[in-house]
Amino acid sequence: MHSPFRKTLAGFTALLLLGASSARAQVGLTSNVATVALTATKNATLTVSPNASTATLASITDNSTANNFSPVSLTTAWNLTAGSSVRLIGWFAAPAQALANGADFIPSSKVEGRVGATAYAPFTSGAVGGVGVAGGSLQLFSQAVAAGSYFGSRTDQLDLRLDLTGTTTIAGDYTGTLNLQAVVQ
Repeated sequence: MHSPFRKTLAGFTALLLLGASSARAQVGLTSNVATVALTATKNATLTVSPNASTATLASITDNSTANNFSPVSLTTAWNLTAGSSVRLIGWFAAPAQALANGADFIPSSKVEGRVGATAYAPFTSGAVGGVGVAGGSLQLFSQAVAAGSYFGSRTDQLDLRLDLTGTTTIAGDYTGTLNLQAVVQ
């Protein structure tokens, strides 16, 4: 049986065996290792949020410290990457004109503030960590930040008053803007 049939059968068998060995050779085949670098960023945050945008004083009394504005509740919150303290600074952009009534002014030295049970102090200090202005700033608190725990918050009552001892003011409405800003040092 050396016929063409036998040659065809032999060729067919050879192809089957070659295909089977090729199929077996692909088992366990792996690709190259591809990598993707992951980067995620959490930005540091520092915010001051007052519960009211206005503090009012119903009636000014000359030559007195009994000039209390309505209290303002402030929440200061932080999520930091480093730093040793969070400080809250209150400041007036133009200390000589903290409150104005036309051309009549009450300077920041006559405006006093405090947080908690601390004593009232005037807004006469310089900037702290680049926050505030010379002669018109007051540090309201300094909160230590524990190493390894750089996030937190606190809520404080800000009390403000006018110390008009030895001062007479002109009748009218006095308005001004107290800036509140926190800084990490």
